Amino acid sequence: MKDLKREITLMAGIIIMAAIAVTALGINKISNSLNVSNAAETEKKEEKLEFLQTTGSLKAGDKFQFGVTGDTEGITWSVSDKKYAVISQKGILYGKRAGKVTVYAKSASNVISYSVDVEGKKKIAIDAGHQLHSDSSTEPVGPGSSTKKAKVTGGASGVATGVPEYQLNLDVAKKLRKELIDRGYEVYMIRTKNNVSISNKKRALKANKSGSDIYIRIHADSSASSSAKGASALYPSTSNKYLSKKLSKKSLKLSKAVIGSYCDATGLNNRGCIVRDDLTGTNWSKIPVTLIEMGFMSNSAEDKKMQKKSFQNKMAAGMADGIDKYFGDE
Repeated sequence: MKDLKREITLMAGIIIMAAIAVTALGINKISNSLNVSNAAETEKKEEKLEFLQTTGSLKAGDKFQFGVTGDTEGITWSVSDKKYAVISQKGILYGKRAGKVTVYAKSASNVISYSVDVEGKKKIAIDAGHQLHSDSSTEPVGPGSSTKKAKVTGGASGVATGVPEYQLNLDVAKKLRKELIDRGYEVYMIRTKNNVSISNKKRALKANKSGSDIYIRIHADSSASSSAKGASALYPSTSNKYLSKKLSKKSLKLSKAVIGSYCDATGLNNRGCIVRDDLTGTNWSKIPVTLIEMGFMSNSAEDKKMQKKSFQNKMAAGMADGIDKYFGDE
């Protein structure tokens, strides 16, 4: 009898242990099933990551709000090159300068991207006056004119430094280009080296065709008097027969803005805006134009000053300030 009871007790224990094992196994299966389900749902959510709000282009200085599906709190935003644009962790893209940039949105395991073309806020044509070799053959001073002038004159030379004007003009033009690009403008350079053959008429035509909003002609002055000093801006009058009165007024506005800011930045004497209707490179222009006489190369002090790299940086920054002012007052 005792043996029977012992066997019954043993069997009962085995049955209880088996039940516990089966229960545990079931719980594990349920738990694993839930984990798989949760993982699948997470993966499903991540697979849905895509852009809801995008733009293919953005002007420098402007902003755009990008948007994505899913949990935006878990998104990390970045761009391929912060030189052209930056983006906040809320997905707000800010254009800095002209160029292409890729926007990235990243979740835990997914990354999506979108390409954006950052456009310059305005386009500036810059002509570094003169060139290595002058060209005495002639061309019409304006559209339909029977009056002709030399295509390109030789320019001045520094009385103290001996540096030719064409070199000074190009040095400053390149610095102005960099300054403007850093400020979000697009720049079109008429020339980037000295050994070229581009007439004044052709320079204006190139500026017209470039799609630029304004045309900056960079020169340096010279005089028989070594005491002459300061900077000036040359512009076409309202009676100029080659340009409209509207274009003349815009050119005067541009000239005032640039020469004022230039002299403020450099400390050079402001000789003001001077009417010139005999300039071929101005008369063929179809966009607002100014010719900046940066200073006198015939003045020893100004000649030396204009050859200093640090001063050239001020010259470029001053012109850029004037361009900012011109567009800011539109």
